Amino acid sequence: MMDRPSATKTSLEVRASLLSELRSFFEARQSLEVDVPAIAKSPASDPWLDSFTVNDPAGLHIGYLLTSPETYLKRLLSEYQCPLHAIGKAYRANEEGSEHAIEFTILEWYRPTTFRPFQAMVSEIQDLVETLTEYGRPEVIAYSDVFEAAYGLNPHQATIDDLVQFSSDLVGSKAATSLDLDSQLNILFATEIEPHLKNNIVINFPTIQSAQARIECDGADSVAKRAELYIAGREIANGYHELTDAVEQAARFEEHNRRRKSLHRPIVPRDDALLDALTSGLPESYGVALGVDRLLQVMTQSKTLSECMTFTGHL
Repeated sequence: MMDRPSATKTSLEVRASLLSELRSFFEARQSLEVDVPAIAKSPASDPWLDSFTVNDPAGLHIGYLLTSPETYLKRLLSEYQCPLHAIGKAYRANEEGSEHAIEFTILEWYRPTTFRPFQAMVSEIQDLVETLTEYGRPEVIAYSDVFEAAYGLNPHQATIDDLVQFSSDLVGSKAATSLDLDSQLNILFATEIEPHLKNNIVINFPTIQSAQARIECDGADSVAKRAELYIAGREIANGYHELTDAVEQAARFEEHNRRRKSLHRPIVPRDDALLDALTSGLPESYGVALGVDRLLQVMTQSKTLSECMTFTGHL
């Protein structure tokens, strides 16, 4: 029945234990837990995310439900420059299915550090998985290594023409030729690589997938300093060596809207509050977002995400 809990009592007990252990993990690392509002004036600019709009009873636009607490946490980080984290609800429109939900629980944390931030971030993700799960310490692999193993191409140098031959086999030639480079990479990675990642952190993504991550040189290639945790073929967490330059961030917002337009997705207002925080001075730092429901799903080997969520009838 739709009005009954979707999780068993045992699942709820495991969930409560996981939340407690996550809090203990970050408390031991002197991270401050904070609450943030569920509504923001500006939505996420990521071309692939859709935000719910919030209106009052008279129809007046109030804002957008958070797709993640990023904007508030970075504003706090700019002001107080200390390690901090939040555990709460996030909302993403048009994300439904056995592996997705429009309302979910997210853990997001930020840590200022000037000593090898990217390596520190990867190590902390490894520590979390090793401490809280039975999967052990995740193996770190480069995006280029797994992509070249699957397709024989360097993803940082590949063109749309290079990739379309592979994506045509997956979605058909007509659909494949209409996809941009980012879409091609997403489809190829999700289909032939992601399902085989058992306990891995994939690092150094193509620059077109940089989002809010810094771009640096890795040998002859430019790469996005981004790390994603995969367990049992599912993406669990996503981390960035954070972009701190307000001018570059503003340019990213413009580029995201250009891409949204090309994908026939709605243009979104710029997050000026975040730009103000970067202008004030965001410290050298990294940030990670982790899907709590997804982590619980792989820990309990549940078949669907809904088994790990208290109620999903309204979804």
